[in-house]
Amino acid sequence: MKAFLALVRKHLFACICLLMVSGPCLAASLEPTGLQDGQLLPKNRAELRVGLSYADGTHNLFQSEDRDRRVFEVPSLTLTLGLAERVEAQLLYSYLHLREDGQGDKWGSGDLTMGLKVRIWQESLRLPAIALRLATKLPNADDKNDFGTDDADVFIEALFTRNYPLFSLFVNTGLAILGNPHSGSSSQHDMIKYGVGVRIPVLEDRLDALVSVEGMEGSYSLNSRGALRAGIQARLGRFTWDLGGSVGYISKSENWSLRTGLTTYFDLPANW
Repeated sequence: MKAFLALVRKHLFACICLLMVSGPCLAASLEPTGLQDGQLLPKNRAELRVGLSYADGTHNLFQSEDRDRRVFEVPSLTLTLGLAERVEAQLLYSYLHLREDGQGDKWGSGDLTMGLKVRIWQESLRLPAIALRLATKLPNADDKNDFGTDDADVFIEALFTRNYPLFSLFVNTGLAILGNPHSGSSSQHDMIKYGVGVRIPVLEDRLDALVSVEGMEGSYSLNSRGALRAGIQARLGRFTWDLGGSVGYISKSENWSLRTGLTTYFDLPANW
């Protein structure tokens, strides 16, 4: 009898451990938050998101004056490519419609951001999924028209993902190296980026709720940002629709924002 009970306890413990890491094992878009998943897309898999967004009262980086800046992304595009078992590439771009006090409506290019995500550790019983993300924002957006800074930025982030039976936890932390467009000042400002969020299934395999806290802090407070974000994801066959918004809690952040988008996936040629 004792041997039987010991066997039951052993198998019960194993089942509990499996449940503790149960959940999706593939990378997932965490829109409408700004978080990144510590898991990667499978090799030769791709995802494309087409979105729209509006941010009210958001300041451009290195901008001290309040211009009541209102920014529409019409559209925003995100392409994610599974290049290899341990490597994922990302391309992010947006076209902008800008409104500011005392100026007419302006249309122009936003920035192109290119990123690379490398798997460090696959999720296990002891450790979460861990990945390293390296990204650079190219200086496409015009500084004179206030679409951007017209300077390059570099981002280095560690991404952590842990799946539990009732929710998934995401933690992003790293360094943002911001190029300073103003002559006569320091050529760059280094900021600490952070993000913590959860995804909670509401309707199994159909609807998820997402909540996050995201921002960046550094000695140069003009570029400090912080926002609370929340939204939903609804799966519709090969498509995922997301809808959400944010409220800024640091003065230079957006007053509030709304964003929505549609994501689909497709397979890449085996020898592309």
